[in-house]
Amino acid sequence: MIPSRFPTVMRTLLVVPLIAVAFTGCGAAQEAVSEQLVEQAVGEGVDLEIGDDGQVASIETEDGSFEMSAGGGEVPKEWPGDVPLFDGGENSSSQVVTVDGETSVIVSYTTDADPEATFDSLIEAYEEAGFAAESTSRGDFASYFGTRGDMILSAAMSGDAPSIVQISISFPAG
Repeated sequence: MIPSRFPTVMRTLLVVPLIAVAFTGCGAAQEAVSEQLVEQAVGEGVDLEIGDDGQVASIETEDGSFEMSAGGGEVPKEWPGDVPLFDGGENSSSQVVTVDGETSVIVSYTTDADPEATFDSLIEAYEEAGFAAESTSRGDFASYFGTRGDMILSAAMSGDAPSIVQISISFPAG
């Protein structure tokens, strides 16, 4: 079992690969087996739900919640509407984590667009949306970190096409 000093939801995140087992199977039996695997790893009090399509899993613990979507689809409803997302790629996954009064939303994309131009357009969109750049780096892996009020936004992108773009934002829950 993972040490108990980690909050339950964080211990759960450490065993996300076990949750992936749930995506490969189907039905209530696979969900029950997956929930048992997660509980064995992190302890009791974990409620694992897998959507009917087998693409969405959510976890509730006493410390918070986690939701993961695999195989593309919708941007989570928790994403703030006034914060730009990436336009021009395929949404490959998303996660929503709420713990200790903080919500983090992570969205990943794949794209064949020019990496440098894509990264430049992301930075421009964030600055137009009122984010102040705290750090930016470029190279084989580009990253941006910015803040706006109590929001923290980060974007990361691999330097080769096809590229992987991952955008995350954290803000107070509620």
